[in-house]
Amino acid sequence: MKRRVLTILAGLALAGTLSACTAFTANVSKLSLGMTPDEVEAAIGRPSQIRAAKQYNDEEWAQVWEYLPPAFAWNPKTYWVYFENDKVVQWGEPGDFSGSSASAVKEYNPNKSSR
Repeated sequence: MKRRVLTILAGLALAGTLSACTAFTANVSKLSLGMTPDEVEAAIGRPSQIRAAKQYNDEEWAQVWEYLPPAFAWNPKTYWVYFENDKVVQWGEPGDFSGSSASAVKEYNPNKSSR
């Protein structure tokens, strides 16, 4: 009887640990273009880190927030949220930003033809 109770408790502890590890997922479906950093933080939480930031001569700036998955996630995904001048202009997985699987942000071009 005592062994059975211990087995059940161990199973529950393992299930709780695994569910806690997979519970965090940045719910990017809550994001929309034009959101401010405060709105993003309220919607999906604080970023794991600020991945990149740049300020330009004309006082414009760009910043990339990174949301990392937990260490033991079943389907780990890293998400980046890209801001220009206090507004979300893009979000997705790191490879979505460059058109390749590279995990580096390409140089921002302030002379883009469309915004």
